[in-house]
Formats: sequence, C-alpha cells, structure tokens
Amino acid sequence: MKYGILKLAGKIGVAEVAIENTRRNPHIMERIALYKYDEQRLQQGDLMLIRIKGITVRWNKAQSEKLLATNALHAVVKEAKTVYGKTRRIARVIFQNQEPQRRALALNGQSRRILSQWLEEARQFYTNALVDPEVIRQLSNYGITATRLAEEKNLLVEVEKAMANQEKKAAEAMEITGERKLAAKELVQWMSKFFTILRLAMGKSQMLEAVGIRVK
Repeated sequence: MKYGILKLAGKIGVAEVAIENTRRNPHIMERIALYKYDEQRLQQGDLMLIRIKGITVRWNKAQSEKLLATNALHAVVKEAKTVYGKTRRIARVIFQNQEPQRRALALNGQSRRILSQWLEEARQFYTNALVDPEVIRQLSNYGITATRLAEEKNLLVEVEKAMANQEKKAAEAMEITGERKLAAKELVQWMSKFFTILRLAMGKSQMLEAVGIRVK
C-alpha cells in the first residue's frame, strides 16, 4: 500500500484503523514502546485526524459557498447582458448615423467579451444615456424610457456585488484548500514514521496486517 497516493478520505481511514488497532493490541504496544511510541504518541495521530476532519468540514462548506456564488454571478450577468444587449442593439440602430452619440454610448464595434471590460462599457452606456435628454428622447420613441435605463443600470450594481462576493468566496476556498493540503502533508509524514516504527518493531509479524501493513 502506498499511503501517500491515497485520496484524503483513504488516508484518514487507513490512519484511523492503524492507530486504533495498534492501541488495542498489547503486544504491538509493547514492541513499539521500545521506540518511544506509547499512548501519548498515538494521541498525536488522533489529534491530527481530528484537525484534518475539522478542516475538511470547513473546506466542503467553502467549496459549496464558492459554487453558489459563482452560479449567482453567472445568473445576474446573464440577466444584465440580456437586457443590455437588447437596448444596445436598438441604440445602434437609432444612432447609426450620429457619431457623437455612438462614441458617448460606446456603440462602435462589438460588445466586449471580458466581464470587467463589458461592465465598463455598459456602465458608460447607461451613465451617458441618462444624462443626455436627446438620447433619452430618441430611445423613448422605442419604449426605452429613463426609468427603464435606470433599472437596467441597477443590474450592473448587482453584477459588481456578485463579482465581489464570488471573488471573496473563491479566496476563502483557496485559503482553506491550502490549509487542508498542509494538514494532509503533515498526516502523511506522521503516518510514514509510524509505519516505519511498526515495521521495525514487528518485523514480518502477521499482526501488521491488522494495522494496514501488508506482510510479504
């Protein structure tokens, strides 16, 4: 068994069995005591397992929150892009021969694909449209009133909030992932030493099978 390549759940399971079965076997306990491995030493492994399980609970929660935040961001971006796309297409038709308005409303060229750039473009469109009575008048002829423009602009605020929340949750998930990896690495190191001591203490004894060590 190559303990280090196991998935984390496997590492935890093997460690639990190895420590508990060692603890329950007086003969093994007697032999490893020669190497200063006693109940107190086994409790170090117990504490590592408790810690990594706690981190894993937090990790699962962080991953769930990150996914929810990502889904929420995608939903609000989709909504904002849909309404902005329709309004922008109408504006491009209205102002196709009015270059000053086209520049002011960022209507030249295709809409940006990168979210941050798209957000800047849309913000420019709504901000400049709402302060220009002539733009509002012409858009109103197609049912796009100042009230509608303001409502659509508010969706950009929701996008910004969702972006900030998604970035926060992603950062939290990354931090806990790092903590979990470190805890897993420490467990692997501890178990590697423990298995080495068990092999030294027990030799080819079949008792090692009970603690997860295959005897050839």
